[in-house]
Amino acid sequence: MNKRRCQRKIHFAWVVLFGVCILMGLARGGINNAGGLFMAPVMEELGCGAGEFMLYFSISSIVTFVFLPVAGKLMGKYDIRLLLVLSLFFHAGSFALFGLMQNIWGWYILSVPMAMGSVLTTQIGGPVLIGNWFKKYTGLATGIMMAAAGLFGAILQPLAGNLIASMGWRQAYFALGGLVLAGSVPVVLLTIRFAPQKKGMLPFGAE
Repeated sequence: MNKRRCQRKIHFAWVVLFGVCILMGLARGGINNAGGLFMAPVMEELGCGAGEFMLYFSISSIVTFVFLPVAGKLMGKYDIRLLLVLSLFFHAGSFALFGLMQNIWGWYILSVPMAMGSVLTTQIGGPVLIGNWFKKYTGLATGIMMAAAGLFGAILQPLAGNLIASMGWRQAYFALGGLVLAGSVPVVLLTIRFAPQKKGMLPFGAE
């Protein structure tokens, strides 16, 4: 009886939510929110203007718009963990490779795979997983996810600024990209499942 009560109290949906919070927090807070901090040092070294640098954000927005429906279809066909891990390598890996670029064109090129990866890691992955796993407290779970993203951003943005000041912007790109990969990939593999039916369960609140 006690074992059954314990199992009912700790639904796997909360484990998935924990994984989503780590994923969103690191990917959004460590890459998307911190990307603008690199603008001044990159412009100074490469000798480009603000408009030239900001263009890569515009390219990312266009790629995101185009890839959103494609990513939604992929989520229904393939293992969500495989998709998220590949997306993390696209997203965080491209971000880390900015540290090797010698010309602003490198940002334009790498912004394409980076944006494709970010669609799943920071846009639709979390909301879809929460929708699959929660029939009750869906709003609460979504709020927790967004709060985690904001909390990670509040921690990682000052960290990014300190890394740029102490290591230089190239090493800071490597460090942040590596941090996101090292922190997110194991969590995704251990905690994320696409739907409760994959584990022979019902969504939280469906009982």
